[in-house]
Amino acid sequence: MNAVVKTKDIETIFDHNITSDEILALTDGYQESQEDYLYALDQDSAFADLYRLYSLRGNSDKALFFCDQITDIAFKNQFKARPCCAAHS
Repeated sequence: MNAVVKTKDIETIFDHNITSDEILALTDGYQESQEDYLYALDQDSAFADLYRLYSLRGNSDKALFFCDQITDIAFKNQFKARPCCAAHS
């Protein structure tokens, strides 16, 4: 049985030319497919992953932009200890 992929109108790491090495870094060594990634993704998780991607790339301004987009305050607070979000909180 094939999994049904939910269509998403969410900006994700896959919209940002992510490399295989970056996927591995973000997924603790698991080569996740775009289909698997999108299956259970919500908006705040997508923003968190974009924050992590741009942090990995060393672009703290872009990372901060995505951190600021997270609407769930408790979830967002998980990132406040990280340098690019802590400077803005």
